Order: sequence, then structure tokens, then C-alpha cells
Amino acid sequence: MKKGIIGYGGFGREVYNSLDLTERVGLKFFVDDEWYNKKNIDCLPLSQFNPEEYEIVVAVGNPVEREKIINRLPKNTKYFTHINKTVQILDNNVEIGEGSIICAGTILTTNIKIGKHTHLNLMSTIGHDTVIGSFVTTAPGVKISGNCNIGNRVYIGTNASVKEKIIICDDVIIGLNTGVVKNIDELGTYVGTPSKKI
Repeated sequence: MKKGIIGYGGFGREVYNSLDLTERVGLKFFVDDEWYNKKNIDCLPLSQFNPEEYEIVVAVGNPVEREKIINRLPKNTKYFTHINKTVQILDNNVEIGEGSIICAGTILTTNIKIGKHTHLNLMSTIGHDTVIGSFVTTAPGVKISGNCNIGNRVYIGTNASVKEKIIICDDVIIGLNTGVVKNIDELGTYVGTPSKKI
């Protein structure tokens, strides 16, 4: 079965370049029909996606948009999980859900659970005994300490840090360089150190 990437923006191209040469053979990008450009031979409109021919990842950074795309796909769609060869997984007790993308330089320590279709971007670090939900995105350089519980559809901005034993509810946006030192139990956007809702 050939591989496909849904999304042709910057993150989609980063994922493509992260794949081994053998994984790129026959690979196609798929985009929403309204964004389809016939001049690009490596790109097909999403209406032409065939789940019998391709297994895919959805390389769209926005967690909410990523979930919407996946909910529109056929029920028999198969997803591959991409873990860059430079990722450090420090023990065998790390679970990574289908369709997730773990980018170069990321470190996963021990006893970690990561949901489906989650993106851990470049140089993210996830501490021990942490649970990360589905459709989560960490931007480059995010640091999540041990014993944290991150909800679904959470976006954590570049170089943000999460203190140990923190719980973050679903549908939260954490701004870049933000320091999360208290639980977040209300959806919204949080910035600064200590983090505050705006």
C-alpha cells in the first residue's frame, strides 16, 4: 500500500522530507478540492483519495481542522504513524496512537500515552507518566514535564513549557513561550508566565 499525506502546506512538506526514500515511492499529497493546483503532479484533490490504495497521515497543524478532515474521510481509511528516525524513545512503555507524527529531535521518556492523530513537532520533550490526548499539536521546542495530562485538540505553541503534574482540559491554545504552572480547566487561549487566559 502506498503512502499519502493530506496537506500540502509547510508541515506537510516537512513530513515528506522526514520520510525515508523508500517511503516516498509512489507517495501523493492530497488537498481539499478547492485548493487543488493541477500544475503540481505530486498533489491530488481529496475527492480522488482511495483508501484501498493509500494509507495516510493528515499533516495539518491546526488540531480542530485536522479532526474535521479525518471525520470526513471514509471509515475504512488506514493511517500510518510516522516517527522520525532521530526521535528518542527511552523505554518500551510508550504508546503512540495511529496517524500521529513525531518529528525530529523529540524525546519521549517513559510510561507515556499519546492519542490518535497527534503531532509532536521538532525538539519536543515529553516527561514520564504523561498522557496526551488525540488531535494535539506541540509546536517546536515544547517541554512537557512528568505526570501531566493533556486533553484533546490542545495546541501548545513554540517553546512553551508545562510544569509537572499539570492537567490541561480539551480545546486549549497555549501561546509561544508560555509557562503553564497551574491546571487549566477552562477552554481558551493562554499566554505568559505564569499562563493567563486572554
